[in-house]
Amino acid sequence: MKINKILLTLICIGFFYIPLIKADNPATLPTSFNLMGSKVEVTPSGMAKIMEKYNSLTRSKKHYDQLLERCNTYFPYIQRELLARGVPGDFKFLALQESLLDGSAISNATPPAVGFWQFKDFTAEERGMKISRTVDERKNVVSASIGAADYLSKNHYYLGNWFYAMISYHDGLGGAKKHISKNKLNYYSKVVIDGNTHPYVLHYLAHYFAFKDNVGQDAQHDVLIEFPCNGYSLNEVAKFTGQPVETLKQNNIWLTSSYIPEDKVYSVMIEAKPTEINQMVAKLSPYAKPKKTRAARSIFQFYADSIKDGYPFVLPIEDESKTAKFDFARVNGVKAVILHEEMTQKELSKALDGVSKGMIKKYNYIKGKDMLMKDRHYYLAPLPKTIPVSYHILEEGETLTFLSVKYGIDRKSLLILNDVKKDTDIKVGDKVYFN
Repeated sequence: MKINKILLTLICIGFFYIPLIKADNPATLPTSFNLMGSKVEVTPSGMAKIMEKYNSLTRSKKHYDQLLERCNTYFPYIQRELLARGVPGDFKFLALQESLLDGSAISNATPPAVGFWQFKDFTAEERGMKISRTVDERKNVVSASIGAADYLSKNHYYLGNWFYAMISYHDGLGGAKKHISKNKLNYYSKVVIDGNTHPYVLHYLAHYFAFKDNVGQDAQHDVLIEFPCNGYSLNEVAKFTGQPVETLKQNNIWLTSSYIPEDKVYSVMIEAKPTEINQMVAKLSPYAKPKKTRAARSIFQFYADSIKDGYPFVLPIEDESKTAKFDFARVNGVKAVILHEEMTQKELSKALDGVSKGMIKKYNYIKGKDMLMKDRHYYLAPLPKTIPVSYHILEEGETLTFLSVKYGIDRKSLLILNDVKKDTDIKVGDKVYFN
């Protein structure tokens, strides 16, 4: 008999009740609402596109209930990992859109995208997921959600808006920048959804509205408990849980071996009845191993130096200036200006509101009365102490000050991160780390 499951965290020994109610198609969807930190307005043409997908999701009650069951099963863990990394919990509906929450889902792409969040192998491994003959963490809801949260968090850092970050999950960071510039979007003030909005965003909104009010309404079902462990065989797990090995295999498709590797702690899912949760937790507790949650800063170590030629990462902002001398932009995630002609520091400061000449010098490591150059970017805010790219291999003619401006990282922090006191302490060919 098919069972309804939700995931529970063993570490916290807490659990979620996720009821199931019948899908109820509303006659209309809101045209104005707040979502993921943005004010959203939907035009009639945008609503028509959303409703087309919305109706396809809700037309079949059987199909809808199957998807809702998966939402109830996996959303608690997905949301937990998103929120732990500062990503809005409503991105859980993006996982539903990506894979229909089918851990075994495989795309037709080359190489194929796999699992709950549809990661390709190289992207998954870059985010710390293991893929081998016996393990594929893309099919593990906890591991895959950590990877997705890391990816979204990093791209939001550069793009500055969660809807832009959503587009980047489909198009990549560079592709999102091209889409934003080509369509002259300005989601920083308001997200306008119309018939020309990226289809990925339209489909997300359809999934969001189709399921958001019905998720979490049914507590009468069997559950899954997260058992963080390693170094056990499934036969051993079966003995101290009292569950058949076949049941364990069905609930852990990410593991194709009968042995849980020892290289790290994995999330193994254990089935239990609602009335037996406490007893099962008590059984598992002596065998569980602490599963550390990566802090937001530590995610950066997983990013390879694969897009250095994309720096500085410049994203134009809707023109806020009243002059043709410069444009505002986000450069490496920091507000800046791009000059269209040479200017003195005093001239630029006078044209800006609240940015002094001293600030311009400080944020951009300018000495003396140097002229500000045409087609160069100049930061208007302090640079961060770490950035989400792993390292840069120093090339001829480059200095730490040059890298600070190119990548958008505080120079003093760069010295500390690399355990040096001055530029001459590093040489061509050395790795310069950013986190």
